[in-house]
Amino acid sequence: MRPLLIASVLVAAGVVVAAAQPRRSGVSSSSPVRDVVVTAARIDRFAQWVKDVDQHDPGTADAALDDVASWSAGDLRGVWADARFLAALMRNLKLARFSIVDRPAGTIALVYPELLLQRMRAMACAAIGRLASHDCLAIRASQSLDDELRQFAGNATAARDATGEDNYLLRRAALLHADVEIILKPVIREDPLTRSTPGPHQVRADTSDGVSLNVREVGIHWEIGRSLLAAIRPKEADRPQPTRDPMVRDWYRATITWMQHVESHDTGHLDRGRELFPDDPDILFLSGTLHETYATPEIQAASRNLVMPTGFSMDIGSSRGELRQAEGFFRRALEHAPDMAEARLRLGRVLGLQGHHADALTELNQALTLLDDDELRYDGELFAGVEEEALGRYDAAAALYEQAAARYPGAQSPLIALSQLARRRGHRAGALAAMDRLFALPPPGDEDRIDPWWAYKIAQARNAEDLLDELRAPFRRSTQ
Repeated sequence: MRPLLIASVLVAAGVVVAAAQPRRSGVSSSSPVRDVVVTAARIDRFAQWVKDVDQHDPGTADAALDDVASWSAGDLRGVWADARFLAALMRNLKLARFSIVDRPAGTIALVYPELLLQRMRAMACAAIGRLASHDCLAIRASQSLDDELRQFAGNATAARDATGEDNYLLRRAALLHADVEIILKPVIREDPLTRSTPGPHQVRADTSDGVSLNVREVGIHWEIGRSLLAAIRPKEADRPQPTRDPMVRDWYRATITWMQHVESHDTGHLDRGRELFPDDPDILFLSGTLHETYATPEIQAASRNLVMPTGFSMDIGSSRGELRQAEGFFRRALEHAPDMAEARLRLGRVLGLQGHHADALTELNQALTLLDDDELRYDGELFAGVEEEALGRYDAAAALYEQAAARYPGAQSPLIALSQLARRRGHRAGALAAMDRLFALPPPGDEDRIDPWWAYKIAQARNAEDLLDELRAPFRRSTQ
């Protein structure tokens, strides 16, 4: 069985909040501020990042993706801060400093020496595709750029002419950093030269079958993507408004779905998506499936045994608490999409796990009238059978288990359920007969030995690749 990954659980020591500051204005006098002077080498790397963002073809394992994936944790923290500053400069070229609140270190002011500040301003002009504007001409932005950055500026200009907005860099950066995680799954390293670079840290806990394997630091690619999409400014808007942007919503839907498909769960990523789109039924549904997964015995067992690094904790509650959260999210999803049959199926499942058998059966029966997917109908028949059995209606339970068995003749789960039900009723011969049917199935691994229950924990994410393809399509070179 492949490892189940619970990713990116962040607490105080790793959570970083950033804010643009013009020199020292706006910094509280009661908070000590430590200056960190940005180096030329760091800006060289950042300029290469801009080129990689421009040159990466979304969905492709190209040289640009390999380059960014090779960077250390400290390098990525530097990119995170410099990219946030660049996003602020894109809206206001007069900004000169950038501050971050890095708990527990306090407020850190990033100081860009004049020549490096000019380079950042020139890249901001390129990013919005306005090298010919008065402000950008005044700072001789074009002369500060090499050929690749001028090409980037041309691409940004073409995108602005086509769309009427200046989010070219922000969108493509979010796609690149998602692709690093999705396509390459890099193993992060820490470079002694950049270890002290301020910025967010993330750790991932790897588990398998309820046993914790390790806890390791991972790159902040998702955090970089989130922070840049937060700066999206729709056409004709005077400030960032990512909540109005369909691509931002689609990025969260697709990336959250992919995470659940590969069992790499990131609570913070989902929380941020829900914060931006609190009424989106798909994101609410995926919030429910995340907490349904966290309530499973294997996750509960692994979370109890994990030893987290100082400053981090596992953001997983008790099984009862996780089931209650899952129920709440499924109910909210159904408020906005009453015909979302899969949400109703899972609502019935978590209600049953909480002991609310009559309510669970009501939801499951309604889901079965709506579902047109054989695998989900199979799950629904199994779950409804469990609830009928819990209510003492054994004949109805047996009929549902038989329906599931007929739907997938190679599945073992309904046969085990039938055997247990017969044993519960005192029918030893019936229990043995059901097990004889189980032993007569094709051997494990045979193409006819299909049991959808085995994939239930990722069934909600079966469309992950389609969502990613749809997200990337408008930005692929072949389609432009």
